[in-house]
Amino acid sequence: MPGHQNITLEEWSLSSSNFFWLANKVPSSNPSFFPQYPAYERSWLDLAFVAGWTVIFALLREFMMRGVFAPFMRCWIRREHRARLARSAVRARGNKQEASPLANGHNTTASGANGHVVNGVGQELRARKGVIDHTSAQDFQSKSKGLTKRQKLDEKKVTRFAEQGWSLFYYIVYWSFGMWIHINSPWYPFKLDNLWIGYPHTPMPGPVKFYYLSQLAFWFNQVIVLNVEDRRKDHWQMMTHHVITTTLMIMSYVNGFTRVGCLILVLFDLCDILLPLAKMFKYMALEPLPDITFGLFLLSWLVTRQVLYPFVVRSVVFDTPYLLPFRENGAPEPAITRRRWATYSALLTGLAILSLIWLLEIVRIAKGAVTGKPVEDTRSDEEE
Repeated sequence: MPGHQNITLEEWSLSSSNFFWLANKVPSSNPSFFPQYPAYERSWLDLAFVAGWTVIFALLREFMMRGVFAPFMRCWIRREHRARLARSAVRARGNKQEASPLANGHNTTASGANGHVVNGVGQELRARKGVIDHTSAQDFQSKSKGLTKRQKLDEKKVTRFAEQGWSLFYYIVYWSFGMWIHINSPWYPFKLDNLWIGYPHTPMPGPVKFYYLSQLAFWFNQVIVLNVEDRRKDHWQMMTHHVITTTLMIMSYVNGFTRVGCLILVLFDLCDILLPLAKMFKYMALEPLPDITFGLFLLSWLVTRQVLYPFVVRSVVFDTPYLLPFRENGAPEPAITRRRWATYSALLTGLAILSLIWLLEIVRIAKGAVTGKPVEDTRSDEEE
C-alpha cells in the first residue's frame, strides 16, 4: 500500500483466488504473534479480497435470512396462532357452559333437559357452519385481494426477525474470532502501549489480516444493504456510523493501525450480539427475556463503549505522538503523517460522540422498560 512498501508488477497479477483468499504472503518476522500461521504484507490485491467477501456476505445474508431465520419465525407464528385459537375455543366453551340452563339448574324434567340439549346441539352445529362459511369467505377474499392486514404484519415481523437473526449469527462468529485474536495478542488484556510499540507491525499474521479485511467487507455490505432496503427512521444516523466505521477501517489498515482496530472491533461487537438477541425475543413475545437481554446489552454498552473505548481513543490521541515515528520529524518510511493521525483521532472521537448519543436513546428505552413499558424496536420503517 502507498506509504508502506513499493508495489511491484507481480502484485498486480490478479487471479480468481485473490477474491477469496489473502495475497502477498511473506516470511514471518514476528514469531511472538501467531508464529504458526503464514504472514502477509499489505497489497493492492487486498481490494479484490474485500470485493469478493462483500459479495460472499451478501449471499450468506440472503441464505441465512430466507433459508434459516424466516422459515423458523413463520413456524413460530403459526404455532402461536394455533395456541391462541385453542385458548379462545376453551374460553368459549367455558362461557357456553356457564350460560347453559342445565348448568344453572333451570330444568327439572328429563324431557325438558333432552329438549334443551337437542336445541343446543342444533344451535352449535349451525353456529359452527356459520363460522366455517365466514372463514371460507374470508380466505377467498384474502386470496383474491392479497395478504390480509394481519398476514402483512406477520410477514414484516418475519423480515425483522430474519434481519436480527443474521446480525446475531455474524456477530457471534466474528466476536469469537476477534476474542481469539485478542487473547493471543501482545496487547492482551488491555496493554495499550503494545498497540504502538513495534509500529508499523508488518508483516501481519494471516488470522489478523483475514479478520480485518473480512470485517471491512462486511461493513461495505452493510452500507449497500442500508441504501437498498426500506429506509428506517434512523437511516442517516446509521449511515453516518457506517461511513465513519468503514473510513476508520480503511485508514487504520493503510496506516498500519490494525492492532488498535482489532481491539475496537472486539469491544464494539459484544453489544451487537445482545441487541439483536433482545429484539428476536421481542418478536417471539418471550417476556420477560427481551427486557432482561436489553438490560445486559445496556450493561455491556456502558462497559465496552463508554468506559473502555474512551481509554483507547485517549491512547490514540495522546500516546501516539510519543510512541510513533512521524514523517514530519524526519522518520523514514513507513512513518505516518500528522495529518493522517489527526484525521484518525477526529474520526475515533466522532464515533465516541455518536455512541454517547445512542446511549441516551438506550437509557430512555430502559427507563420505559423499568416503568412497565415493554422494549420496542425503534428502527421502524419511515412510513409507519
